[in-house]
Amino acid sequence: MWLILVLHVAVVLWQTALFPNFRSPDERQHVDLITQVEQGVAWPWPDPGTLRMAQGSGAGGFTKSNRIDRPLHLADRPLPPRADRPSFSAAGGTTPLTAQPRNQLIQHPPLYYVAGAAVLQAIPGWDRIPFDLTYLALRWWNVLLAAALPLLLWAVARRLRLAEPLPVAAALVPLAIPELTHNESAVNNDNLLILLYAVLTLLVVRVLTGDATRRTALAIGAVGSLALLTKGFALLVPLWVGVAYAVPLFRGPGRRRVVWALAVAWLGTLPGVAWWIHNRIAYGSLQPHGRFTSVPELVARYPFTDGGVHWLLRLLERMNTLFFVHDQTGGGGHHAPWFLAFAAAVLIVAGVVVALALRALDRSTALVLLFPMVGLLAIVAKGSYEQFAATHTYAGMQGRYLYGGLIGVAIVALAALRRVPAAVSRAAPLGVLLFAILIQTVYIGYTVKLFWLPADGDVLAALRAIAAWYAFPPVVLALIVTILLVSLGAALFATVRLAGRPGAAAWPARRPTAAARLTRRPAVFARLARRPAVAARLARRSAV
Repeated sequence: MWLILVLHVAVVLWQTALFPNFRSPDERQHVDLITQVEQGVAWPWPDPGTLRMAQGSGAGGFTKSNRIDRPLHLADRPLPPRADRPSFSAAGGTTPLTAQPRNQLIQHPPLYYVAGAAVLQAIPGWDRIPFDLTYLALRWWNVLLAAALPLLLWAVARRLRLAEPLPVAAALVPLAIPELTHNESAVNNDNLLILLYAVLTLLVVRVLTGDATRRTALAIGAVGSLALLTKGFALLVPLWVGVAYAVPLFRGPGRRRVVWALAVAWLGTLPGVAWWIHNRIAYGSLQPHGRFTSVPELVARYPFTDGGVHWLLRLLERMNTLFFVHDQTGGGGHHAPWFLAFAAAVLIVAGVVVALALRALDRSTALVLLFPMVGLLAIVAKGSYEQFAATHTYAGMQGRYLYGGLIGVAIVALAALRRVPAAVSRAAPLGVLLFAILIQTVYIGYTVKLFWLPADGDVLAALRAIAAWYAFPPVVLALIVTILLVSLGAALFATVRLAGRPGAAAWPARRPTAAARLTRRPAVFARLARRPAVAARLARRSAV
């Protein structure tokens, strides 16, 4: 697990160099809003449609922030020395940029941007140093937010008692999703939301495995409230929490305790819910538009029969493709990354179907784990279809919106390996890692060709350009790549050993539970098992 954590962070840090500034979703707008909060322009939080982009946030970017229609050949461009690159203040500071649309990201709650402003305040003179260096500091902060994701996947798998080494395979899943590691390397409020959804998944699994304590309920409420103060996709959280507590509520005795725990969890989310209630009262909509002072009315003019099937197929294809890889040109090409994304989707869907059909997990537990992915997809589909019905355009089809449901889907799919021979399940970590190497290699090659490769096709010149444009000295990037390669080699060696181990334990040795100790005293155990509450608890444990 330590190897996986190091490898994950190294891959994400490498992608802070692979992707030029502004080439991640809405990255300039996110950085712009963080800087304006720190400077006091965007705090208190502005009303919708009132915040213009700052001139200073354009420094440090050497590409445009919208779609590109051809390779950029950045290796052929002139390169200013690091010390001569403009700072935020030198580029205009917080002076409004009238030529650009307003910053639409004020439609989101402020938690991520306030936290980012705190990071900037910890950097002395951040507005006077080259802004690409400030930009990179914010990217590294996002790497820190995402660093624990493999550990949380591992913890959820262990809590559900997936046989070893399936928890290790779960921890490797983020590495097999290059667009996820790209998102983690960028300045984006998704990263905070992904972390909070991951922590919530672990807490929800505790509820599903019999934890109805108020302490866990308080933690669920607090984390849920933070998520609600981060992004609108967290509006799914209160419903998800209710569904999670419904499982132990209908399983047997102890219902009063479960109801109280659910009440505590819901009460804990109220600070976050209050933000959205305020929006509804103040602006007439749960989520304001951002660029306009009022939400434009969408009038459905096109029925589903007028291209609706094509919209649906495009939605499913785009959500899957952009979940795994990127498409910076928007061309929807069926290139090598696209085919690997399709293969990954087939494997995951097959795993989920097998797990549900063969009850590799308790079915109610599996459905609760799948709920965020299905719910998030439904939210995206609703918003996208409303745009389509009104304007006949395809909008909002971003696979990254589904990352909150990643852990649940990954765990359910991997649980299918409970129904295969032990030798196959022991090879699961190696299989996930090998697929991660394949898809990351193809993804990196495609990205280098799109952004960095010079017109003459010199790969070494492209790599030199990456190191030269990076805000930190080349020795830092060389150290990152070295750590990446060493940890990758060590992880490969470790997973090969796991695959070849003749008899991995179904579960690691641990201190016997109270129930296990009781089974050594049959008479006492038989008397206790006749009590309804004890019998119900044992039934819940065996179901999990």
